[in-house]
Amino acid sequence: MYAYIVRRLLLIIPTVFGIMLINFFVIQIVPGGPVEQMIAQLSGVAVEATARFSAAGETANIQQE
Repeated sequence: MYAYIVRRLLLIIPTVFGIMLINFFVIQIVPGGPVEQMIAQLSGVAVEATARFSAAGETANIQQE
């Protein structure tokens, strides 16, 4: 029983690491971070307008209509 508990506790480490890794990549893939979305909602600007900017501060090639 002791070995089972130790094994399960040791398996927590890679499981939590995997979950954190997946969450990190999902957050990085989504255009416009959560902070930009909150700022856009507070200022009344469309979220798509803030999504034109990447994390590096460069503008994307989006044509304005």
